Formats: sequence, structure tokens, C-alpha cells
Amino acid sequence: MSHTPEPHPAVETVDAVALAERLAVEGVRGLQVGWVDNNGIVRSRVVPTGDLEAALRRGVGVTAVFAVFDSHDGITFAHEGLATPSGDVRLVPAVDAPSDVVALAGQPGLAWAHGRQVAADGEPWPYCQRTVLERTVARLADAGFEARAGFEIELYLSREGEEGALLPAHRGPAYSANAVRDAEDFVVGLLGDLEANGLRVGQVHAEYGGAQVELALAPLDPLAAADAQVLARQTIHATARDHGLRASLAPLPGPDVAGNGWHLHTSLLREGRNALTGSGPHGLSDVGRGYVAGLLRELPGVVAVTAPSTGSLLRRRPHYWAGAYGVWGVENREAALRLVPPSRLLGEEVTNVELKACDASANPYLAMAVVLAAGLAGVQEGLTPPEPVQVDPGGLTDEERAAAGVAPLATTWEEQRRHLLASELVREVLGEDLLGAFVACRDADAAWAADRTDAEVLGSLRWLY
Repeated sequence: MSHTPEPHPAVETVDAVALAERLAVEGVRGLQVGWVDNNGIVRSRVVPTGDLEAALRRGVGVTAVFAVFDSHDGITFAHEGLATPSGDVRLVPAVDAPSDVVALAGQPGLAWAHGRQVAADGEPWPYCQRTVLERTVARLADAGFEARAGFEIELYLSREGEEGALLPAHRGPAYSANAVRDAEDFVVGLLGDLEANGLRVGQVHAEYGGAQVELALAPLDPLAAADAQVLARQTIHATARDHGLRASLAPLPGPDVAGNGWHLHTSLLREGRNALTGSGPHGLSDVGRGYVAGLLRELPGVVAVTAPSTGSLLRRRPHYWAGAYGVWGVENREAALRLVPPSRLLGEEVTNVELKACDASANPYLAMAVVLAAGLAGVQEGLTPPEPVQVDPGGLTDEERAAAGVAPLATTWEEQRRHLLASELVREVLGEDLLGAFVACRDADAAWAADRTDAEVLGSLRWLY
């Protein structure tokens, strides 16, 4: 006899019958429960609306080896903890209120809910990425802090030509009204679909790269920000399809196009106020200086989680606004860490730190967790950052960089792997099991890419995210 998992506690707060009836009235036939794997790929299961109550109570079964899927849907058994194809876990919708189920604009008939992975008996499962972020948020609270975070999402917008050729959907110039006019139907449709899906954006514009578009999601608490990023992806793809377009969110869609960053902005709050803001240099408090210093110290290990893929490493180059060097700067867009300071116009609450070396191949829950944990460690240890770098580090000579203590971030998996495994902070945040699975996935991707050209590697990742 199979064991029936215990009901998820959240189901007690949701009237599943009323929710199913509401969805039926809205024409929803299925609930898509999604999660993000260790490659940044959104996976999902679709549950008929009539089975909603059972899904909320017991989740749906998924194979445990999803934790060791690589970016090409290969399964690696190199991680000892998941070395066989045996074992199932439960994917439970993270639904604490009816508003957590979103009828998808652009995908009529489907609704969306984010999922949490638990063991078959309902106990926590060490490979659940969402749970990692929940633990980190709890650690922040224990230290007296909340956090706010938001993603800036860059994408390459194209029409597909013959033999898969990418035809740009706008002709530029960068940041121009002409470019927006070229993609006007998509832009207007995207704004409407984002609003309908409950997502707030600060702005949408044509970015610097050819056929590139960027949208900035409004800051939220960390879990809500990661959830918003995942739902925004589904919205972007659906809107693009509805207008005969295709959006690539990959770190580098091809050798000859601009790379896409998903820049992560974070800040700490204490008693409802921005705790990074103060009277020190650059408008930082002691907390702010510690936060920057902690992130800077842990950066080599952090970026192995926030920009982890073979595409990420090919994108990481100077003069590319990709954060190629491990430095911080005040409003310096070539620095891996860009401080956005307070100002008379924007006020004191705006202070935040932007991580440039972050992209769509990162699991957003893991990326958020390691960033917040690194910053918190700097605060708790009372660290102080060095002087900011206010020039393009790539424009300095080797001697000038050495004198300033400026070092490049890893551009090969071998080097990035060493940094990842050497980071005690990342190891603690992810846990030994999840870290082992994560490294196994990256090893498998690197092995797949070893005998292939850069163009082949980038082409294989172009539509994954």
C-alpha cells in the first residue's frame, strides 16, 4: 500500500472548492505548477482544475532525478545522493491565498502556481531550491532584517527566419523611441499581460544591444521577487508568441548578438527603513558598508550560482556590462557590484546594490539566497569595503589592475568550479546535498560543451529559459 502524504499546511487557509469554481468561471482548465531546476530552466506539471483540491493537499509526483537534469535534458548520476533513477518526491503548489493562483494572460485555459518540492512523506527535501531561499529569509529575520529585491530582465526579441536564423524585431537605435515603435504591439501587449498576471514593472525600453528589450520588475520581498521573475518569463514568452515573435532570455543568444543580464537589485530593511542608507561615504550606513563588503568578498563563489552556465561564462567579458571583474563601484555599470546610492531626488529609501553577473540560467531562488547571505555575513562581521572602482576595469593595464587589487571573475568552468567549492558560505546556504547536485549538473554541461563550438553551445541554450 502506498503512503499518502500529509496535507500541506497551506491548504487549511485556502477554500480549494471555491478556488476551483472561480477558475472554472474564468475558463481555466488546468493549473500549471512550476519550479526552477538547477539549470535555471522552468519545469512544470499541469493538473486538471477538477483535481485542484487533491493537488493542494498532496501535491503531484515528480522524479527525484530532476535535481540532476543538466541543461540538455541529460541525467547525470555523478552526485552520490541521487545516483539511481529510483525515487519520487511531491511537487506541492505554494498556495497560501487564492491570489497565489494566477489565470495566465496570453495562455487562456491555464493558471499558474509556484511549486515547492517535498519528500514523499511531506517532510522537507534537501534539493528544493525554494526552501533554500525560505531558510535564508528566516536567517535575515533572526538578525533583525527584511530584504527587498527586484530583477531587471533583458531579452533578445526576434522573428525566426529560414534555418533558424534570428531576425531582429527592432532596428534600434539603442534606447530609442524608433525601436519601441518597431516592437510597439509587443510592448503594449506585454504591459497588459504583466498587469493582468499581477506583476508590477518600473519600465520597459529598448536596450543597448540590437533587438534587445529590458523590463524592470518592481522590488518585493525576496520570495515574491523570485516568484515574480519566474512568472514574468512565462508572460514574456506568451506575449511574444501572440505577436509572431520569439524571445531569447539566454545569457548569450548567439556569438554575434548582445548578452542578456538579469540584474539583481537587493537591499536590507530594519524596522521598515532602508538599512543600507546612512551618513558614511557614498551615503552608506555601517550596515550598507558591511553588505557591500560581504558581497564583494564572496563574489567568486556567488557568481558561480548567479551566472552559472556555459553561456554565462562566454558572456563574461570586459566592456560588456557583464560584471567581468570582481569590483564594486558607485553607479559604475562595468562593475560586478553597482551601488545605487541615495539622492535628493530619489530619497534615502532607494539605496540598493545591483549584481551585474546574474542571468536567466541561474535559479532565482538560489541566486537570491546566496546574495542575501553574503551581504548579511558582511554586516554581521563588520566588514568594510575597499574604495570603489569608478573606471572601466577593462580599460586598465594589467599593472594598474594589479595595483588596485582588481581581479577578473572566472571565464572557465574549471576556475569557477574551484571558487564554488571553496566558498563555505555557498556550501552552508545550499547544503551539501543540493551543492553536490548543482556541481554535477554544471560538470555535465561542461562535458557536453567540451567538443563543441561556441556557436553550437550558445544555440543549444538559446530557448531554454
